[in-house]
Amino acid sequence: MTERHELRWGGFAGLAFVVLALLGRFLPGNPPGVDESANAITSFLTDNRSMILAGALMWGAAAGLIIWFAAAFAEAMRERDERSDIHMALLAGSVLVGGAIFINAGATAATAYGVEGRDAGITTMLFEWSAVLTTMIGFAAALPLAAAGVGVLRTHLMPDWLGYLALLAALVSFAGAFGIFVSDGAFVAGGVMMTTIPLLVSAVWIVAASGYMVREHLPEVTVGEQAMPQT
Repeated sequence: MTERHELRWGGFAGLAFVVLALLGRFLPGNPPGVDESANAITSFLTDNRSMILAGALMWGAAAGLIIWFAAAFAEAMRERDERSDIHMALLAGSVLVGGAIFINAGATAATAYGVEGRDAGITTMLFEWSAVLTTMIGFAAALPLAAAGVGVLRTHLMPDWLGYLALLAALVSFAGAFGIFVSDGAFVAGGVMMTTIPLLVSAVWIVAASGYMVREHLPEVTVGEQAMPQT
């Protein structure tokens, strides 16, 4: 076990991810649904082009931060239960999520970048593709969230309620991905119910977990008969 502060920096990365993710989501404003008209979608992209591009940059940076957070979290779990593969599922899942977030950020930026003078049909297609990809991230997010929840409950790395909260976030994210089967209404792909709500639930868990990591208030790791503090 190391005596450095990787855990604390991982916690800061988690907090930074939440800040950038929420700014990236809400800075451009509330987007229209994929079931709205091509004119409404094009007008939103044109009127908010700069904010959408700025939000895409924030999401791109957030993609790396979530991997950093998960790597520190996974290492703390590994130190407490080396025989389990849960920490590997958390790390691999976070790489999947980070990659999907970065790709989606690029897709969103590309949709807004050349909106002026582009055919409305192509713009609508790109907008729908980005909305579906955003929704599909819920499937990817379910893996690391579930792994984190099981890991917390198994290792008692943090209070059990944080483990149950992670499992709840995994369930909400997984359910939100089914928005790809809905073509209109409140549960449409890319809508608030299927993307924003899962993001907010996950963000609450990440903030809580990051708080423990930043303060390094974790149980001691026992090596032989000697207890080593998590510092």
